Amino acid sequence: MRNNESAMQNPFSVGPRLYLRPLEPIQDYHHVALWHNGEEMRSYFNVYPTSDTRSKERLDQMYRDFRHILLGVALKQDNTLIGVVGLKDINTLNQTAEFYIKIDPSVQGRGYGTEATKLMIQYGFMELNLNRIQTQDMEENIGGWRADEKAGFQLEGTLREAILRFGTYHNVRVYSILRDEFIRQRAQGK
Repeated sequence: MRNNESAMQNPFSVGPRLYLRPLEPIQDYHHVALWHNGEEMRSYFNVYPTSDTRSKERLDQMYRDFRHILLGVALKQDNTLIGVVGLKDINTLNQTAEFYIKIDPSVQGRGYGTEATKLMIQYGFMELNLNRIQTQDMEENIGGWRADEKAGFQLEGTLREAILRFGTYHNVRVYSILRDEFIRQRAQGK
């Protein structure tokens, strides 16, 4: 273990500036609930209010169900939790999963989402033996789909008026990345 890894809290996958780790109930669920309740997050993700208790119940359920893997995104410099990332609806027969990420709005725009995305898809392809990972972003979530594109996801198409938020229907961009594409990108140093 490298010196800086010994100071990290249960590192699972380590990148240049951040690392992925299991979520810890007492210290993390409040942060996740705050992010879920923020107006910006509600516009792109969930619309239901979330308390610390409800956040804990939901995340605990995901941990019990082996079709979902959710990890915290933490900064290496000070172990601050800045987001959550995961794979959900893992289908072992078809070797597919859906990618999921939420980054604290106060640190968005610094490339953390792209770095966390690359770490999670590497885990999905190289350790879970997945062949295809897909994700969906509302068209207005420009930062979200740009991070996906930077991480190597390819736009497959648009679901028209698929999500209703605040009285307006929104289009959703569907992206995917295949294992062979990911391996090629790694070989090219991307």
